[in-house]
Amino acid sequence: MTIPFAAPGRLDPEEAAAVRAAVESVVGGPSWVGGEPVSGFEADFASYLGAGDREVVGVGNGTDALAVAFGALGLAAGDGVLVSDDEGGYAATAAAQLGLRVRVTDVGSLPDDASGLAAVVVTHLHGDAVPLDELDSWRRSHGLLLVEDCAQAHGLRVDGRHVGLVGDAATFSFYPTKNLGAVGDGGAVVLAPHAAARARSLREYGWGARYRVEHAGGRNSRLDTLQAAVLSARLPFLDARNERRRGIANRYRAHLHLHGDPDTTVAHHAVALLEDRAARDALRDRLSGLGIMTGVHYPWLVSEMPGLTVDGGPSPVAAGRRDRMLSLPCFPELTDDEVVAVCEALS
Repeated sequence: MTIPFAAPGRLDPEEAAAVRAAVESVVGGPSWVGGEPVSGFEADFASYLGAGDREVVGVGNGTDALAVAFGALGLAAGDGVLVSDDEGGYAATAAAQLGLRVRVTDVGSLPDDASGLAAVVVTHLHGDAVPLDELDSWRRSHGLLLVEDCAQAHGLRVDGRHVGLVGDAATFSFYPTKNLGAVGDGGAVVLAPHAAARARSLREYGWGARYRVEHAGGRNSRLDTLQAAVLSARLPFLDARNERRRGIANRYRAHLHLHGDPDTTVAHHAVALLEDRAARDALRDRLSGLGIMTGVHYPWLVSEMPGLTVDGGPSPVAAGRRDRMLSLPCFPELTDDEVVAVCEALS
């Protein structure tokens, strides 16, 4: 038996039928870029999030969502952005595209000196909610913007409120393996109306009037009609899919200590936290030998990536956790037999 780490092509028959119907509606429809499917999904997703007067703006992918959010909030070249050193490089890459200065911080750590900073990005990594009370108080005391990267956290609620609504902006990715995935790529940013209007311009060249560039920093990053239709079709299944993810992670939890609180996760990744790197690598090799695929999220810290120029570091807590973490197969379409096989391999 080979057990994949992810298999976005596996769908429950009812959800698969909804996706096919969505694709057919676009192929036979009046527009393949823009149109009602895009605005309809933006409205549906805003309602699902409980976004209130905030608006959802669809874009081409999750990294563009971060870059568009930065621009829509008024960040400009030279402004400083604080990111966690274990965030995978996504927020740092988006910031670099705008010429922002990236400073990294260790897990669970906030700098004493906020000089030069304009914003903080918090990443709800692995589908686990980051506690925000202390961070939000700290950033407000320094007059900093807060962007919540929710790329791995669709459907994640804390005390009944969806993550992403504490900060000034929230960003999402709809990459196929995400909790809410498209059949290609896609993303979204959630903003107050005035910033959302600017985001709509920035996602389409910076246009105001059509063909007239009125805002610097624009890009071609539209959420295409096909992906929007598929996402609308899949959205009603999201909560049940997340419950299945949590159930799988809880079954693993009985065999290994897993990263995260089961009450504040949507289990985008089910992360086993081993004693040390040697134990992690030994488990990974053993599972691979049994045909069980795993992942390491992420093998390099932001401060270790040669293509990114950042301030800050080293980050001993993030490095220590990185060396001990192993992501196990955790997606809704895993069969019960596959889950049992992983559990038995962990025993």
